[in-house]
Amino acid sequence: MRFTVNCFNLFLFLFFLFLNLQTLSLTGWMEDEASSVKVYHFFSLLFIPCLFLRPKTGLTKIPLFIFEYFAGITLISLLLFLVYPFNKLLINHLFTFYAFFIGYYIAGAITQEDIISMLQKAALVVFIIIVGKLFFHIPEIRSFMQAPDGHPAIYTIYGGGTNLESTWLGLNVALFINRKKLFYVLLSLTLMVSIIYASRVGVVIAMLVAGFKFISVATSKTERRAIIALAFFAALAFIIFIDFDNLAEKVYTLKRFSEFGDSSDKGMAGRFAMWRYYGTALWESKLLGYGAGNGMYAIESVSGNDYPEDNLHNLYLQLLIEFGIVGFLLYMLTVYNVSIKAIKSHFINPIGIILLVYFVASLIQFRGTDAIIWLYMGLFLKNEANQKMALNE
Repeated sequence: MRFTVNCFNLFLFLFFLFLNLQTLSLTGWMEDEASSVKVYHFFSLLFIPCLFLRPKTGLTKIPLFIFEYFAGITLISLLLFLVYPFNKLLINHLFTFYAFFIGYYIAGAITQEDIISMLQKAALVVFIIIVGKLFFHIPEIRSFMQAPDGHPAIYTIYGGGTNLESTWLGLNVALFINRKKLFYVLLSLTLMVSIIYASRVGVVIAMLVAGFKFISVATSKTERRAIIALAFFAALAFIIFIDFDNLAEKVYTLKRFSEFGDSSDKGMAGRFAMWRYYGTALWESKLLGYGAGNGMYAIESVSGNDYPEDNLHNLYLQLLIEFGIVGFLLYMLTVYNVSIKAIKSHFINPIGIILLVYFVASLIQFRGTDAIIWLYMGLFLKNEANQKMALNE
């Protein structure tokens, strides 16, 4: 039994670490994150021998709504590819199902405490890498601060650039809700990185995680009182002593918040330029969709324009136009079931908080092939099933 537990612990630590190192391929760090086989793809194959080590709680059946979602979008895509171009993103969706299975299996083999411990250790390595990387990019950061526009030219370990790196960093903070001092240290580091990256979404994600931490049963009344008091005095000092307009001019990230949605907001302008054709593209598919990965193909076909983006920057719109109303409803059933379980747990499970924040953040980014999230999903749902089983015994 000791060998079994150590095997799963070590595998989870390394697999989660490599999933975070998204731009690390078998040939080294890459510029185009979609152009090569990643280390985590290869490493995931090492899980196959672990299948011979039986989980101590037994491998119960995967939740039906998960199976229906993946079976549904696979069948829908294969049928639609008879009409529209084949897109290899379907393979990415299938890999996320594999990541889900890995998480579900591992959660039957080791305790929830061991799972969180392994995830925390890997997340700390990621924090160290990102903070260390900032020192390497000091010239680029200094140049950006002197003439800010968009985001600094910094190499990221996550695919999708600085916005996505800030997002994943913020989500990782939630793993430490039961580590009081460390949680606030990492939350501060995340806010600092998000400000350097000029990432509005990074700041929002960090604040959402902090909000769930505040209402979690893992937070004591004394801690809540201290947070409220600090927030009150900070808000009072801000109102009395700080000129927001002047500060926004000096801090580019705040300026980006103040410009949200107006003509100078290039990020939202790009999204609106795509979304204006969304209804027409969806209607032309008869609400059946275009197949996995063909969301941008649909928009570009209708508009006659080429866009630099590879997704619609809204996961729900992405899934609806790719898999039609059926695939969209199957995904929303998954969101509902997971959200209900996370809420009923009173936010004591950090993975549940991560999934809830992800569902909110999906309104402005992601495209549904995030293997980290589906690993989380497997770990979370199996742990909830384990607890329910224990209560019935």
